[in-house]
Amino acid sequence: MKTFTFHLQKILDLKEKEREQAEWAFGKSLQKKAEEEAKLINLTRHREEVSHTLYEMQNQPCSVSQLIEGNRYQQAVERAIQTQRQTLYGCELEVEDRKQKLTSRMQESKLWEKMREQAKERFDHAQRQMEQKELDEIGISRYTMQQTSRTSKAAEKVSAPPLS
Repeated sequence: MKTFTFHLQKILDLKEKEREQAEWAFGKSLQKKAEEEAKLINLTRHREEVSHTLYEMQNQPCSVSQLIEGNRYQQAVERAIQTQRQTLYGCELEVEDRKQKLTSRMQESKLWEKMREQAKERFDHAQRQMEQKELDEIGISRYTMQQTSRTSKAAEKVSAPPLS
């Protein structure tokens, strides 16, 4: 009995590999986005700390240069937050891109797997038909042999002289 081999198996394997790579890339982009979100949260907390420190400096005696330097530092933290938001936005775009690619690869993989399943079903159907044909031939041979045997026995009875 023949075994099933999908003639496009290498393509199916390639599509599976592409899907796995797309899953990995999507996971990495999610991880990077989470890291960038954490950085933004830390910067936001730091901004709150700096604002609180500046507020305290204003309520205590200090020099104008210290206030100016504190204010500049606060502006630098604000710029860092804006830059981090842009970075995070870029990560979100990358996550969406990777998600679309993953969806596409998954659809392709499913399509090729479905083609394989259909080819397997056709193969199994053809195998069952061949087996049934062989069984039918065996049955016909037996029937023919039985009929031949019965006909021979009947001919012997007819041609045999009566026993007295």
